[in-house]
Amino acid sequence: MRIGVVGLGLIGGSIALGLREKHAVRGYDRDAAARDAARGRGLDVTDTLEAVLPADAVIVATPLGAIVPTLRALMAKAEGTILFEVGSLKRDVAALADTAPAHARIVGLHPMAGSTAAGIAVADPALFHARPFLVVPTSRSDDASMEIAGEIARELGGSVTVCSPQVHDRAVAAVSALPLAAAVALGRVAREASPIPFDAVAGTGIRDATRLASTPVDLALPLLAAPGLAEHIASLREALGDIERALGDEHALRGLLDGARPERP
Repeated sequence: MRIGVVGLGLIGGSIALGLREKHAVRGYDRDAAARDAARGRGLDVTDTLEAVLPADAVIVATPLGAIVPTLRALMAKAEGTILFEVGSLKRDVAALADTAPAHARIVGLHPMAGSTAAGIAVADPALFHARPFLVVPTSRSDDASMEIAGEIARELGGSVTVCSPQVHDRAVAAVSALPLAAAVALGRVAREASPIPFDAVAGTGIRDATRLASTPVDLALPLLAAPGLAEHIASLREALGDIERALGDEHALRGLLDGARPERP
């Protein structure tokens, strides 16, 4: 297949690197430095969005706020091309699809993998190996486009799950946005509470638990807009209250700890 990849950061760059051995991949990024860096990684890169066409499929991996405008621009010139996007939330793409021309084919993809690092320099074709890969149909998805979506996800090493845009966004609120919010809060509290400077005392436990707090702000802000996050934060507050109330009661604490173990991802 001829595949275009728009947005050559960590995710888009990793997708392009992961697909180029089996497909003719051409990339584009609006940032000239990113384009030059992608060329340095051996990718075929164009200097204009339109030049990723013609293609059998185009994968949009831009920041979340640019996904819908990019899809609109591609739809105007890409009849016959399947358009995929890998944004962390799907509600706006689903709304776009509902008003898209009848010939348009749009499918959401979301590899549940990443890093707090960013950019093509840290892109890795193995990033998605053995990771969940959500395939999210829209009103402009058909059997052929869904089949190709699954094929792309599996070629990148992902384990495919299909879900609706609404279910996707609720899941992301629970498994991505909530851990991010918890990491930000935990990092702040731990720094303020420690009687020794944080960097002098912090081991792998606290650093692992607060790693997501290092997520670039432009990526973190859209996640914190995930629907249902406020309710999840309230539930987390209640769960912390259960632990607080159990302090000093070994039996109660053991029950809470044992109950949490099977749920660890």
